[in-house]
Amino acid sequence: MATKQRIAYGATIEWGTDGTTYASIPEAEGLAVPEVQVEYIDVTNMDSAGGFREFIAGLKDAGEITIPCGYTSAAYATAVGYQTNGTLVYFRTELPLETGQSTTGDIFVFTGYVTPRLQTNAVGEAIKMDLVIRTSGNVTFTAGS
Repeated sequence: MATKQRIAYGATIEWGTDGTTYASIPEAEGLAVPEVQVEYIDVTNMDSAGGFREFIAGLKDAGEITIPCGYTSAAYATAVGYQTNGTLVYFRTELPLETGQSTTGDIFVFTGYVTPRLQTNAVGEAIKMDLVIRTSGNVTFTAGS
């Protein structure tokens, strides 16, 4: 069977403030999709069978992710504006088409708070920055078609 693997080149990484209108994140160099972690709460008690601990699922947290970017003044200014105003930002990542998909690639949408951070760069290197995102709320996945 032929592989459905593909490279990240051609993915789109966008941001916006209303969940419907998005703009491309300038000079994005990598994909970042939150990983949802579930907190498990220990509910072991005197009646727990066989001396085994028991757990129940608690709250979910998509944590913090980083989108690496080439530095642009405009992107940095936008990110600082979001940070200064405490703006909850919507992010949308669409992967390149997979074999068998013809219209859209897989799409991930999530929200979070942005902190821009310049990377440490040596003489002769391109100036880079990271968009550090503290996610807030759900991460949705829509399979490509």
